[in-house]
Amino acid sequence: MTAIHRLAQSLRFFHQRLRAMPWAAALLLAAVAGSQSVLAAGEYPIRPIQMIIPFPAGGPADTVGRLYAQRLSLLLGQPVVTENRDGAAGIIGTQAVARARPDGYTILFGTTSTMAVNQLIMKNLPYDFGRDFSVIGLIARAPHVLAVRNGLPVKTVAELIALAKKNPGKLTYASAGAGSIVQMGGELFKYGSGTDIMHVPYKGGGPATLAVLTGEVDMTVNDLTTLQGNIASGKLRVLAVANDTRLKVLPDTPTFAELGLPKIVSSTWWGIAVSSKTPADIRAKLRAANSKIVADPEYVNRLAAMAVEPLVLTPEQGATFIASEVQKWKKVTTAANIHLD
Repeated sequence: MTAIHRLAQSLRFFHQRLRAMPWAAALLLAAVAGSQSVLAAGEYPIRPIQMIIPFPAGGPADTVGRLYAQRLSLLLGQPVVTENRDGAAGIIGTQAVARARPDGYTILFGTTSTMAVNQLIMKNLPYDFGRDFSVIGLIARAPHVLAVRNGLPVKTVAELIALAKKNPGKLTYASAGAGSIVQMGGELFKYGSGTDIMHVPYKGGGPATLAVLTGEVDMTVNDLTTLQGNIASGKLRVLAVANDTRLKVLPDTPTFAELGLPKIVSSTWWGIAVSSKTPADIRAKLRAANSKIVADPEYVNRLAAMAVEPLVLTPEQGATFIASEVQKWKKVTTAANIHLD
C-alpha cells in the first residue's frame, strides 16, 4: 500500500469517527475557527487594505488621502489601496465602508462633510455615523480663505461687507456643490458678517474656482490647497483667512478675528474611520500607526507644501473637535435652512 493510499484510508477513518461523534466535530470546528480569529487579529494586517475616498480623484481629499495611504502602507507592511467612490456628497463611499466586513481591511478616508455636515442636512442617511463608525484619528486640515475676483471693486473685508449690504442678494459666491464644505464656508461668512450673498453651486472645487476666475461669480470661501496657485499668480485676490492664526504662506493676510469677526473659522479637515464593529485590537493598531504618521516630519513637510497642516489630537480631543464642528455647522445650516432631502 502506497503512502497516498494509507493517508486516504486514515482520512476516511477520521471522517467516519467524526460523523459518529457530531459533538467532537463541532468542538474541532470551533477550535479551528477560534484559532484563525486570534491569528487574524494578532497578525493584522496579513493582506492589502482598501481605503475608500468618497470624493473624485484629483481633488484635495484624493491628494491628501493618497499621501496618507502611502505612509500607512509603510508602517503596516501591506499595500493600502485607495479607491475613489464618489457621489451624493460622499454618502456612497461612506455607506460602502459601513456595509463592509468589520475586519479592518476596509477603511474610510472621511472629511468634514462625511463626518460632520451630512448628518445635519440629510434626514435619510443610510447610516448613523456616530453609531456605525469608530474614528481612528483626525489627520490634517486645510484652513479656508476668502478670495474674490479681481474685477470686484473691494480690497478689504470691510469694503466687501459694505458692498454686500448696499446690494443685498446681488453679490454671489461659488461652492463645490450644495451641501459641500465650500458652501458651508460661504454661509458661515454670510452668517458671521450679516450679509445677503447668493449661493451658486458647481460640480466640484475646480469648476467653482474657474467661475470666480472668469468673473461668473464674485467670490468663494475655500481651502487654500485649492486656491493657492491662483492666489500666488494674482488671478484671485485673497481678503482674509478663516483660521485662528495667520498662515505662513500668507503672512500679510489677516484672520477674520483680527478684522472683528472671530466666529468665522472654517477649514476642510480629514480623518480615518472604520466600522464600529471592528475588533478593538485592530483599531488600536490603526490608531498607533496614525499617531506615528501625523508626527512624522516628512509627512508634515509634504502637507505644508499643499498648504495643509497635520491634526495631532488624542482620540478624546478628536471627539471633542468633531462635536464642536457639528455644533458650529448646525447653527449655520439652521440659519441658512440648508436641507438636501
